[in-house]
Amino acid sequence: MADITFSGLATGMDTDSIVSQLMEIERLPIDRLEAQKESEKEKLEAYAQFDTIIDDLKDAVSAMTLTSQVMTSEVKISSDAAYSATSTSAASGSYNISVAQFSQVQKNISEGWSSNTEALLGTGTFTVNGTDISITDSNNSLLGLTEAINAISDTTGVTATIINDGSETDPYHLVFTGVDSSTSFTMSSDLEDGDANPIVFSTTQAQTAQQAVVFIDGIKVVSDSNTISSAISGITLDLNELSETSYAGTSEEGVDPWDWADPPVYVSNQMRVEPDTDSLKEKLTTFVSSYNKAMDWIRSGYSELGGSTTTINEDGEEEELLGSVLRGDASINSIKRGLQSVLSTTVDASGSLRVLSQLGITTQLDGTLRQDNTLLDAALADNYEDTVHLLSGEDDADGVMKNFNYYLLDITSGSTGFYATKKTNYDSIVNRLDDNIRNMEPRMAKKEATLRAQFTVMEQLVSGLNAQGSFLTQQMDMLSNMMTGK
Repeated sequence: MADITFSGLATGMDTDSIVSQLMEIERLPIDRLEAQKESEKEKLEAYAQFDTIIDDLKDAVSAMTLTSQVMTSEVKISSDAAYSATSTSAASGSYNISVAQFSQVQKNISEGWSSNTEALLGTGTFTVNGTDISITDSNNSLLGLTEAINAISDTTGVTATIINDGSETDPYHLVFTGVDSSTSFTMSSDLEDGDANPIVFSTTQAQTAQQAVVFIDGIKVVSDSNTISSAISGITLDLNELSETSYAGTSEEGVDPWDWADPPVYVSNQMRVEPDTDSLKEKLTTFVSSYNKAMDWIRSGYSELGGSTTTINEDGEEEELLGSVLRGDASINSIKRGLQSVLSTTVDASGSLRVLSQLGITTQLDGTLRQDNTLLDAALADNYEDTVHLLSGEDDADGVMKNFNYYLLDITSGSTGFYATKKTNYDSIVNRLDDNIRNMEPRMAKKEATLRAQFTVMEQLVSGLNAQGSFLTQQMDMLSNMMTGK
């Protein structure tokens, strides 16, 4: 059970309150250290908030660093075309394309067999594309032969699978498939059962191997695949159906239709490749918005100059900007100057565009950017290539966005960037403050114990003096009474 104490019984003073107030004074150095810790924490939170905004700006910039990211194009073809297409930095142009033949691999299918696991193939030799497979008791089932064929497919160019057609009798078929459209193959066997009777293994060719054939502006293009990515630089064609013919031509046996003396005329569909200016404009708008968020954050520390202290986040909620915490901070001011310096950099490209302001992106008095869409649309429509060179560079000349990317990568580095540096400094300062507080706390405890002991001694002394005074008063009263005869 804890001791029960009553302060000031002898003196009438609230000694507990006095000790508490004296200790508050004694703890002022610790309170200042705690306040410094809280201040450092607020600064780190502000740095973290600004770092997030700078990261968003870096993402917007990195989307326009490479020419392939800036010079994007879009493909326009009619909905009834025999093909579809996608573009990756393809040059502008138009092409008339028709599909004459699909790519396909050779397939041979065996007659049906009653089981895929029983030893129905006897012994002998099974030859695939000139390579012999020895058939013994260890592999004379359909499964065994399939495994043996697939084991040497790199040599023969042929793979095998088993299909069960679900019929009651002889449902298992062995399907032989060429590895690509340029591989044709043959098969033969000399299998015998245990009585030396021949076992017939026959197949039917379901389809022959053939390459895809398309005509691009009258030029015949062949491919081992129905996806063609090497015919037009930056364009991938996916063949969906054969083109119709407007003229059948005169057939010649054993000759491909396009090689007839009187060939058919295939109906072509035009494909147009145009600059994707809408995509680039969207990227530039995102950049302007991200840059302005960084400037707005810095301005939030100067409300008297019109800076807003709040913003609306991605969730549509109001969020406090912490720029005031770092008002006048040297690191933040240095980053602001760095961004403005890159913004005004002149690009040494061959085109007519040298600075962002020629795209209608200009700096306002408060440091934010203004985007003039009329000028930007005109530059994208009339000066697309020069716009690309201004943003992503040309040959050895770095573009504006590449310069921005270099700078932003440096200041957002996870080891040497401004936030990483501030976080390291914060940890060092807080550890030092915690050490100081830990060292001071025992002294505070000892000081409080000393004060309480001193007040206890004072109470005991006053209590003794009070007792003596009461005794002397009693004796004087008795003497007075004796002298008056009472």
